[in-house]
Amino acid sequence: MRTLSLSIAVVAALLSTGCVSTSGNSSAADPAAVNAGAAKAQTLFTARLQPAAGVVTSTPAEHQVKVSFPGITAFSHDGARLSDELQRQLTAVAESLKGIDYQQVTVLGHTDSSGQLTYNNKLSQQRAEQVMTFLQQQGLTTAQLAAEGRGPAEPIADNSTAQGRAANRRVELLISFDAETVAGVKHTVSTD
Repeated sequence: MRTLSLSIAVVAALLSTGCVSTSGNSSAADPAAVNAGAAKAQTLFTARLQPAAGVVTSTPAEHQVKVSFPGITAFSHDGARLSDELQRQLTAVAESLKGIDYQQVTVLGHTDSSGQLTYNNKLSQQRAEQVMTFLQQQGLTTAQLAAEGRGPAEPIADNSTAQGRAANRRVELLISFDAETVAGVKHTVSTD
């Protein structure tokens, strides 16, 4: 696993420096070049984020990376305030996105199943919006951020235990690296 991670980091570094090109002399309008550009941005982001402790990435679809933060308590019971640990990890995500072409970061807020469904849906939206605001403060642009509350609909642990409920009170980030974005529009994290 470590060798694979190292290989990905080396390929990403070679791609980002221009030492290796996956698109040859193709134009940006060439679908193969566009897909290679999206893959390059996605690979570079994943390689940059890899050293961050407590951050896990997966690829739910082509040109997407899902970032999750297992093993931490992201939010208190019945609260939307970000824990200090989650803030550190979100800062690592924002830093890893600097200078990389991406389309959008969708923040997915979740709750456990305690309480009323309507309340949990509202709370999960508040959690997603708090994370979105924090990412804006780290330099991500508002136009590239979206917040979605998922309530208790997508548990990752057993809601019948205190530990399971704590795990379900979480946030995930879905980062899209879109072919259209790579073809002509550069989205970066601002430094001001």
